[in-house]
Amino acid sequence: MKYFAVLLIAFLSPELLAQCAQPQLDGTLIFTADTAANCTGYWLISATEYSAYLSAVEITATDIAAAFSWGFGTMVFFSFLAFKVQIGTALVRKI
Repeated sequence: MKYFAVLLIAFLSPELLAQCAQPQLDGTLIFTADTAANCTGYWLISATEYSAYLSAVEITATDIAAAFSWGFGTMVFFSFLAFKVQIGTALVRKI
C-alpha cells in the first residue's frame, strides 16, 4: 500500500515534472532522486514534456508536403531560369 501511495502522490503532484522510477520485484515503482544521467530504471516525464518532445521530432504530413513543394518549386524555378538563359544565349548569337 505504501508503494501505491508514493505512486499516487507522484502522479498527482504538479511540482514533479520528471522523475526516476526504479521497478521492484512485485511490479511496483519506487521513485528516486536520481538525475536522468544516473537513472537505471525508468525516466517518467509529464504529458506536456512528452508532447513537446513529439512536436520536435515528429514528421507530419504537412511537413512532408511543404518539403516536397519547396523542392519541386525550386526545380521548376531553375528549369525556367535555364530556359531563359538559353533564349538569351540564342539572342546574343544572332546579333
